[in-house]
This record gives sequence, structure tokens and C-alpha cells, in this order.
Amino acid sequence: MARYDRSGPPDPSGGYGPRQGSAKNGRRPRGDRRRGSGRALSGRQDFRLRPARGADDEVGTGEVGTQGYGARNGYGGNGYPADGYGARSGYGPNGYGGDGAPSGYGAPSGYGAPSGYGGPGGDGAPSGYGGPGGRTAAALRERSIDRTGIRERLADRRKDPGYGGGNGPGGGPGGGPARRAKGSWWRHWSWRKVVGIAAAACAAVMIAVVIGLVMLYQKTKIPDAISETALQQSSVVYFSNGKTQVGTFSSGTNRQLLTSAQIPLVLKEAVIAAEDRHFYSEGGISISGIARAAYEDLFGGGGLQGGSTITEQFAKNYYSDIGTSRTVSTKVKEILVAIKLSHEKSKSWILTNYLNTIFLGDDSYGVAAAAETYFGKPASKLNVAQSAMLAAMINQPGFFDPAPGTPGYQPLVARWHYVLGNMVRDGAITQQQEGVITRHRNGAQGFPKLAKGQRSSGWTGYRGYIMQAVETELENRYHYTQAQLFGNGLKIVTTFSQPLMKALYQAVNQNERAMAAGGRALPRYAHVGAVLQQPGTGAILAMYAGPNYGLSPRRCKRIDCQYNMALQSRNQVGSSFKPYVLSTAVSQGMNVQTSVLDGYGPLWIPPDTTQADRMTFSSTTRPADPVGWFYLPDGSENYGPISVPKAAALSSNSAFADLAHRVGTQNVVNMAQSFGVNTKLSGLDNEVGGVGMALGQASLTVGEQANTFATLAADGVSTTPHVISKITAPGGPVPLRIVKNIVLQPGQAADVDYALSFDTIYGTATNAAMTDGRAIIGKTGTTNTAQSAFFIGAIPQYSLAVGIFTQNQSDHTTQTLNLLGGQSQGGYGGTWPALIWHTFAEKEFAKLPIKQLPTPPFTGSKWVQVPPAPVHHHRHHPGPTPSPFPTAVPSPSPSCTPFFGRPCPPTTPAPNPQGAAPALTVACTEPGRCR
Repeated sequence: MARYDRSGPPDPSGGYGPRQGSAKNGRRPRGDRRRGSGRALSGRQDFRLRPARGADDEVGTGEVGTQGYGARNGYGGNGYPADGYGARSGYGPNGYGGDGAPSGYGAPSGYGAPSGYGGPGGDGAPSGYGGPGGRTAAALRERSIDRTGIRERLADRRKDPGYGGGNGPGGGPGGGPARRAKGSWWRHWSWRKVVGIAAAACAAVMIAVVIGLVMLYQKTKIPDAISETALQQSSVVYFSNGKTQVGTFSSGTNRQLLTSAQIPLVLKEAVIAAEDRHFYSEGGISISGIARAAYEDLFGGGGLQGGSTITEQFAKNYYSDIGTSRTVSTKVKEILVAIKLSHEKSKSWILTNYLNTIFLGDDSYGVAAAAETYFGKPASKLNVAQSAMLAAMINQPGFFDPAPGTPGYQPLVARWHYVLGNMVRDGAITQQQEGVITRHRNGAQGFPKLAKGQRSSGWTGYRGYIMQAVETELENRYHYTQAQLFGNGLKIVTTFSQPLMKALYQAVNQNERAMAAGGRALPRYAHVGAVLQQPGTGAILAMYAGPNYGLSPRRCKRIDCQYNMALQSRNQVGSSFKPYVLSTAVSQGMNVQTSVLDGYGPLWIPPDTTQADRMTFSSTTRPADPVGWFYLPDGSENYGPISVPKAAALSSNSAFADLAHRVGTQNVVNMAQSFGVNTKLSGLDNEVGGVGMALGQASLTVGEQANTFATLAADGVSTTPHVISKITAPGGPVPLRIVKNIVLQPGQAADVDYALSFDTIYGTATNAAMTDGRAIIGKTGTTNTAQSAFFIGAIPQYSLAVGIFTQNQSDHTTQTLNLLGGQSQGGYGGTWPALIWHTFAEKEFAKLPIKQLPTPPFTGSKWVQVPPAPVHHHRHHPGPTPSPFPTAVPSPSPSCTPFFGRPCPPTTPAPNPQGAAPALTVACTEPGRCR
């Protein structure tokens, strides 16, 4: 390898050449780092080299380099033959400087002199770069800086012409601006560049977003799929006036849809003031609201914000395709649909549907449900303060609570003040109006009060029994499913009168207090049931079904509070079943005025299997073959032959058991069914052939008994008892399923009414008689051991049945109504049931005009149910011959005062062969049944 020092021959270029024996191509021996003197200029770089010490201090030896840098003073660089920096026509092959390149120095990719100096003779240019083969000091320094050769390789790959003079790629003659290397702009940064690039990027993003939103908007359609919960409505039940709400059938989504006209203007203004003051002018969205929400999303740390207008809220809640999740994609859908809605739907349509779907707490969706829940009134009746409260609830319906003392009460009051202030701001109300409402204070003064008992769905107090009865009728008669009932938004108007309901409950409660005051209160195992029905329509106007449907679970279980004692509970009705037997006899042609019934006792009654059996007289003595005969052992009830009206008034067991045998027990069952009695559930179907059914062994409801007397008061026409007077579904009115059935002809019904009209005059129900003396058809009923006590009475306008009965009515229980209220006959139908009837009648019936019962035609033939007296021949016998019908002991007849043209019944049926007079002593000793 060649070794560089000062002893070598001088190189014309000014560098030192190698010593004798150096390498052919002038490669520098390894380890020798000495460089020639001089400096090279590369643009702004100034490489300064120490001058080499040659003989003349001008030229150092060096070998030819194809790309070497020339020194400023012409010193030859110690370039490399192949990849050094130098001129194209460098120095000679042996490393000695030769003639300079004719076109100046500069490598194809090297840096030429700024002015491109260099003559054709090869002299080193003062500012040029070394020749092709020269190894200038600058070349060496450049080499030492870029030892990896990256720059050299890049230069070879790119084949850039380098920076030279104006006439060529090298440092030729002529001048010109230096050409900038590719990529140099990115290597020199400034704030202007950064800001410019950022602005350009932001602009590009915004343009892309706008273009994307426009494309999405063009593709966006108002969804067809409406959320199921948005359409789900509660079914609302009303009293008979159609305005006062009883309750709702709701599965958690209590909603009632209203039209725009049904929503008051003040409520609309309150909601707009609270939620979206620019509702009528904006295009569905609020840019400022979205910006504010975006800022909170980015920097607030409180989760994704809404920034929603009324239109956006409506779109989110109403359409199922949008969803309610708080994500960016959901928000974008919400915004686009809101814009579409604002262009395709009217503001009135949007606001009305929004107010019908918005959640307002306490399972109330929409302003209609909320108005009823919180204030017990329709939305159309809301005042300013109430409207502002509902508008305030929208903000946090799950937290706000209008009930004082709750955690959400004071925050709601504050929000309420905010809404009122916004209404003043928007001109909806005046400052003076706000002051009157709030009483010029910031507290809860003027805050609307909740309606009592309205924060439930109506299933409390007596309302719960009404709701239960409505539900049963909708399912059994109209075949509504639970899903339809709780989600189809039915509007149901009932037959129940709220004033009459209150009066009936007051009558029962008043008499229960009297029982307690008398010494024996109504025991907890005893229940009261009462039904008031309108004759001719079948409408149940009031009922007492229990003390309170919504008692605590423990108390409710103890008294079975949710079981309807008026319409569901079935109990033995005692002698109050006798009108069914009487009606059957009249329908078969019995004249109630002239017929004679068998009031003897004890009595053996033959079976009713055949017509011959039915025409057989009963006997006071045991028959030779008693198989199939019914024995009635009540010997104290020995009235003998008795008229039909008196038998009904005194509730003769013998007379009606014998009459049932005469008419046929199957016919009695059929008659009861015609009146509306469920013969299967009552057990009547199983009693055919047993004349004991006349004494009330079957179990009927209070409602069935009320309907029977309503039929008798309506000229014998039975109308389906019902509690629903109107059903309106979303598609329109639903036809009612009410059927009229002719049970008796009007004349027959009038005859039955006549026979039953003396019970309150001198019979077993004198406690029910009204002070105005109006005609009442009635019948009491009492079972053995006084486990049931009934009184059913009717006037032409109303039929009212009242029953008191024990929970357990078996023969193996000690439950009884005896001595109820401290009275010896406290368990009789003529006592407390008749007194409850009287209390209600004096308050409600007395206000009605007095109407006469229909005049009885007394059609039919005379029936005589007692056998003719035996003919006695005046012969002497060793002893008296016993008569099958013993002579009854005469007793004083009850007094009767004719009223309103109604004649008193005959004291004795004509003629009485034995001259027996009915006894007035009535004792309930029959072990089976009693009146």
C-alpha cells in the first residue's frame, strides 16, 4: 500500500503524491490518515485542511480520483480511483496531477464550485472542486464524515448532475443559480411550514367530513320501524262519566296518546321553554348544542353528552332503528334523522308525538299518563304550575320526585323555578304571573301538590276491585289477552258511578261501626259483599267487594283482601233462593193471589221424578215407603195452608220446598239459569231431584242475586250484567256484548213482584223499609248456624243485594254470624244486611221519584198444595182418628197498612178447611237451611 508524506513528487493540483513504490491507483495505505492542505467549498460548508508540506508547497502527489473534491488552492485531493470526488477528466492514472478537465471540475453527483471556475488546462479553480482523480482535503473530510458511503451510493443511484457552473454539471465557465437537491425542503422545517401543513390537513378532514355527511344525509330515510315501546300504551279505565280515571293497565309503560288539540298550549310552551327554546326556528338540530356537547365529551370527562333538541330526543325515542345507546354512530343517526324530520314533518306533529312518548317518571310515558299519575286529571286541565312541573321532570325523570321529603324533591323545585323563568323570558307568561305562582319566593311555595292516591295504577282501595272486575270482563267476555290489555291503549269507560261507590262504602262502614259499638264487631273471618245494579240495562253501578284492595301483604292475606266478595265469592244464599222457585211456579201458571201453599211442618215431601210424583201431596207423617222423600223437620214453622205473598214474606221453608217439588227441581234450575245464575259453579246442576235447593243450598254470588231482582224489576227481562259501558281501541269503538233475555212475561214478572213486595212491610225484612213508604220487592236469606245472611231488595230504578258470610261455611267450623253487633238475630238476613240496604237507600234512593211497581194481572190458575180435609162422619169411635194434617195453633196475624194502592195479602188462603191461621213465630231451627 502507498504511504503518503512530503517527500513525494509534487502534484500539479497542489496535493502531495505518494512516495515511490506507492500503489498503482494511489490508494492510501491503511492507517495513514495524513491529508493534503487546502480547503473545499461545498455550498455553505467550509472544509479547511492543513496545507501539505511539499517541496514547493504547491502540489502534493495523489492519484487520479473520479469524484474527489478539489481544494480551493488547487491542491490535489487524496481521492480514490473509483469513488473519490473529482472532475470527469481527472489526473493521470499514476496519481500525478495532469491537465485539468476542459469543462471544469465536478463530479456527476458532486458539488461544483459556485462560479464554475476551471480552465481547460486543468488548473485547480480557486473555488472549484477537485478533479476526477484528485484527493483534496475537502474530499477527505467528506469521506470521513460519511464513512458509510450512503451519500455516494445515493449519488450513484440518482445520477444527479450535481451543482456546477452555469454551463454544465461541473464548474465550467459561466454563472447561474445553484440547483437545490431533491428532498432538501423537508429537511429544513419552520413554524410556517408546520402551521400550513396543519391547516391544510384540517381543511382536508373537514371537507371529507362534510362530503361524507352530505352523502349520508342523501341516503338517510325516516325509519319505518317505530319503537315498540313508543307505541305501547296503557289501557285506561274511567268511571261512568268517562272523565274521572279509575286506574290503568300498565306493564311499566304507562302511556296514553293524545292529539295536538288535547294538549294545552301552556304545557307546550313550558316544555319548549325547558328543553328547546328555538324549536320552531331550528332545522331539527342545534349547532351550538352539538358544539357544547362535543366540548364536554372531549374535556368534561362526564361521558358522552347529548346536546339534543326536542326533534333529536323524539327521533331517538320513537324510532327503533336509531337505538338509545350513547355512541357516536347513534348520535350521527339521531342528527340526520332529526334533520330529515324537520324538513318532512310539521312542528306540531313532532311536538305532539314527543309529548306522547317522553318519560316523566313513575312509569309515566307521555304527558297524559303523567297528568293522571301526579294530579289525577286529564292533561287538558293542567294549569301553569303543573305544566311547568311536568316540563321540569323531563330533565331527570329518574331522579326528580314531586313527593316532598324525597331526595329528588328540592332539585325538582329548583328546576321548576328555572322553567318558569324561561317561560317569562320567552313571553309564555308574564313576570307577574310567575310571581303569583311562586309567591315571589325561591322555595316550594306554589309548587303543585300531588293528588291523593294517584301515584299508583289505581289498584288500591275500591278502585282495585273495579280494575279487577274490568280485567275479568275483558278477558272472559271480549277475549283480550294480557298483552293486548296492557299494551294496546284501550280506553275503557265503566258503569261504576263514583258517588254511588262512595255512598255504598260509607253505608257498609257505618254499619260495621254500629256492630262494633253493639258488642260484637264483624269478625275478621266474615266478609261483606254488595252489588247495585240498574234494572233494564244490566249496568253494575256500585259494589262493595272488600275493604281495600291495596292492603299490606300481611293484612291482605289475613282477610283475603283481593278476592272480590261481590262478584267472585260464592256462598249459600239461604231463603233468598226462594224467588227462583216462585218465578218457576208463576211461569207454569200459578196465580199468586189465589193459590194455597203447604205451610205445615214437619213435612215429608215426595220426589219429583215423574209428573205423578209432582202432583202428589206432601205429608206431615212418615210415608209407608219414604225412599226418595225429603223430610223437613222444622216443626216450629207450622203455618198450615198459607198464601203465596205471606209464605214469601214469612219465608216459609215448608211452603217453598213443597212448591219446588210441584214445579220440578230441574225446572227451577233452568229458571235460575235464565236469570243469569251459573248453575255449574253454584252447584245447582248437582241438586236436581232434591227439593232442598229451595232453601238455598246452592252457592251464588251477590252479583247474581242482584241481577235476579233487577230482572224482576225490569218486567222480566234479564240484561247481561256488566261493568263496562264503552271500549275504544286505537282502531275505533269495540261493540259491546250485552244480551237481553226474556225470563218472564211482563205480567208474570208483575205477579212475582207483588208476591215479594210484603217482606219489608210485615215479613223478615222490616229493617229495610224506607221512611217514604215506597214499594220494595225483597227477600231475606239465612243459613243454619248463621254462616250466611242476605237481603236483596229492588225498586223500579235500582236493585241492591247485600250479603254477609263467613270464610268457612262447612259443617265442621265454629265460624258464625250469630250475635253479630250484640243482637240475638244478628246473623239473620233481616238484620245487618237489611240495615246496610236501608242506610244506602235512605241516602240515595230517597232522592229519586217514587215509582209504583207494575200492576199485577194475577194470571194463571189457583194451585192448592194442601190436600182436602178428610170428611168426618158422626160416628162413635173408641178413640180419635189421627189426621195427616194437624190443626195449627192460631196466632195473631201481622198488621198491614195498604200503601200506594197496593192491597194487603190475604191473611189466610181461602178457604182453609181446617181454619188454621199462620203462626208468626219464626225460628231458624232447621238443621239444614233457614231463611
